[in-house]
Amino acid sequence: MKKKSIYISIIVILLLLLIGAAWCFLHNQSVDKPSLPTDSNAVEYEGDKPTNRLPNGQKGIAIPGFDTLVFSANQTNQRVNFFNPDSNDCLFLMTLYIDDKPLWKSGYCKPGTGYYDIELSEPLKAGEYSAYLKVQCFKEDGTVLNGAKVEFDITVQEA
Repeated sequence: MKKKSIYISIIVILLLLLIGAAWCFLHNQSVDKPSLPTDSNAVEYEGDKPTNRLPNGQKGIAIPGFDTLVFSANQTNQRVNFFNPDSNDCLFLMTLYIDDKPLWKSGYCKPGTGYYDIELSEPLKAGEYSAYLKVQCFKEDGTVLNGAKVEFDITVQEA
């Protein structure tokens, strides 16, 4: 009986040591968060690159704005100038809404890249439309940051 309790005590101690070693091993492992996939359709941005900075060395997210876009009527392929400034350290996910209807969405756009050509989900007839670009910002690990709603008008003209 005494011999059996010694064996049980040794097994319990070994199990506790094994559990402690496993916990230490798992606890000390670095947890790498997966990166969001960046959009291969985003091209290197070659337009004017504004160097707007916040005062006193503050950090922020630069989101370009504009007043008007001009599209061609009855076509889904449109020319735009949507980009993520290279001064940012986040990814952009952009969605174009025209009359509150989403007609285009980007992939995750890394800093210094953007879009000159987009494909709308449906063509527009000639006329004036209210629109906005919803810009969602993310760290590469998927952490959600601040975003913006850039409002503007779209003029759709016959080609």
